[in-house]
Amino acid sequence: MMEDKLKYPEDQGLRFNEKHKQNVLSAIKKGNVIHLKKPGSVKGRKIWYYTIAAASLFLAFIASSYFSPAMAKVAANIPYFSLFIKQEEYKYAIYAVLSDVVQDKKYDVYNMEVSVPDREITLTMIGPKDQFKNIKPDVIKNVNAELTAQNFGKYEITVKRVSPDVREPAHDLTPEEKQNEQKSNELQAKVEEYLKKNKYLTPFPPQVRINKMEHYMYVSIAKTEKRKAELEQAVGDLSSPYGDKFKIDIRKSDMTARQQEIRWGKNNIIGILGSGLRENKEFKVRGFSYSFHPLPLQIEVKISLESYDPEARELAERIKSEIDTFIGTDEITKEVRNDPYEVTVIGKDKKKIQ
Repeated sequence: MMEDKLKYPEDQGLRFNEKHKQNVLSAIKKGNVIHLKKPGSVKGRKIWYYTIAAASLFLAFIASSYFSPAMAKVAANIPYFSLFIKQEEYKYAIYAVLSDVVQDKKYDVYNMEVSVPDREITLTMIGPKDQFKNIKPDVIKNVNAELTAQNFGKYEITVKRVSPDVREPAHDLTPEEKQNEQKSNELQAKVEEYLKKNKYLTPFPPQVRINKMEHYMYVSIAKTEKRKAELEQAVGDLSSPYGDKFKIDIRKSDMTARQQEIRWGKNNIIGILGSGLRENKEFKVRGFSYSFHPLPLQIEVKISLESYDPEARELAERIKSEIDTFIGTDEITKEVRNDPYEVTVIGKDKKKIQ
């Protein structure tokens, strides 16, 4: 299973529960106006957000504090990752404004990027060159007008163009692909029913893939399970009507490790660590990976300094300290505070920094 190996979290935005959002908002100076808005969508992806109308010390922090050496002393008493979370909430609010403008003006936007510390926005639009040249000034004007109206202030806006060819044509399933998809779902449902009926503990849900390239089945069971041979026979019998060349992959996983993985995934804690470390250039992070299997959770951070560099040890200690502080103090890490984990920092020469 992929979870048994070190892996890179996807940077697709951080997830926060309602209580944490309220904590973020309460950090803003009293008297600010907060508008709760409905989710928008860009490229088919929903963005949940709070639009914040504010001008306070908090906004000064997220605009330049921990991410800028000049403000390091001012923000010294604010844990880095807590500040990073607040900045991400603020960034999502800006994405919300951009989404509103894009939908209202019917702009054909392929991608949007926001840098709060640099106060920069990059919009990549789809269209022919002649049309792009005429619309570019209006895009910049309309976006900044709405940002100003929502009390975010003006941003340096870069508008780029990509050809309409960038869009991949929609793929319609062939009759054979539709049939294989139906068979995969059918067999997977039968396996799930068998596992439930016979009271197997399943750390991960079963997976079935039937296509012209493979006939594959993955089943995860608890490490303490004694009936593996019986299960192999049963799922083999279930799969026989769907083909005789099935690869049946039954793996045992530690339920304790899986439960810890679920706890850490609840508030996307690993995602916050990975994204937060990459965001701050001072950390010099070039890679981030983790593994819950086997326990304890292993977090590996790769930096761009050689392991023997005197600065590397100091930086490794700072990274570990920031992670420990976040896990030990932040509101969203309460449920994982007693979970074991180890942080290893690796130098550019692939050696562990002691």
